Amino acid sequence: MQNEEAIIQQLVEKFSLLKDKLHVPRAKRIVSDFLTREEFEQVLPYVREEMGFYRASHVLGTDEGEDLGFIYLLTNDEGIIFALKEKAPKSNPKISSLSGEYPSLEFHERELVSLFGAEVEGLPKGPPYPLPDGWPEGNYPMRKEWNQEYFDPHTMTYNPPAETQKKEAEKSD
Repeated sequence: MQNEEAIIQQLVEKFSLLKDKLHVPRAKRIVSDFLTREEFEQVLPYVREEMGFYRASHVLGTDEGEDLGFIYLLTNDEGIIFALKEKAPKSNPKISSLSGEYPSLEFHERELVSLFGAEVEGLPKGPPYPLPDGWPEGNYPMRKEWNQEYFDPHTMTYNPPAETQKKEAEKSD
């Protein structure tokens, strides 16, 4: 794990905000804690250009309660996988597209839009993915508050009971 520890040391020296936010759960793996958009956008160019993590295999979305989480899986020539995490509040789920630097992420970013309601700024125009045509707008099936029981696949409508709608409206106020 010497390479992983050297990478962490270099990153912490460059970005003090990363102190105690980088972990090595096992060989060839580095995982960050969730970073804010501003922190993430400071660190990512350095990780890519100076640290050699120029391949991306995936971006995963997670529902973290009040926030959405985004986990970018980046790889260097040594085969070290760096899970660099970003978070954004559900009330303003804006992140920047990385498909310009990592073209392989375009469809993964479309998934974030369709399944989590992320607003991916700079994502090239294209079809929604992977939900079917006619999917009701504003319904994000990977968010914890979305309940499959209220979805009718025949009519493509989402119909929660009135009291559930009222509670959700109160939360967003």
